[in-house]
Amino acid sequence: MTPIELGTEAAARDRGAAELLEHARKAVLARVPADDPLAATAAHLIGCAADVVALIPRRDLTAAQEALSAARAAVTTATYAVWLVHDEAGKEPT
Repeated sequence: MTPIELGTEAAARDRGAAELLEHARKAVLARVPADDPLAATAAHLIGCAADVVALIPRRDLTAAQEALSAARAAVTTATYAVWLVHDEAGKEPT
């Protein structure tokens, strides 16, 4: 294969991965209420993964830094979800 063919094949795989992640995000949101903190977190984590997949072809320092930012955003969202679920668990049923 030529470098162009390899690049085209890789781009198609990256698009396929991004499409699978978008499908997964939509499936998560379709199964549970949008205000569910864990569902929102799962959707956000999948979105972060899709963002990183989009960075793969660039293979440069800026892309790596953006991937790190996406990971930080995912951790922040997951941490917030833990706080929300913890707070909800401590409330009396109404």
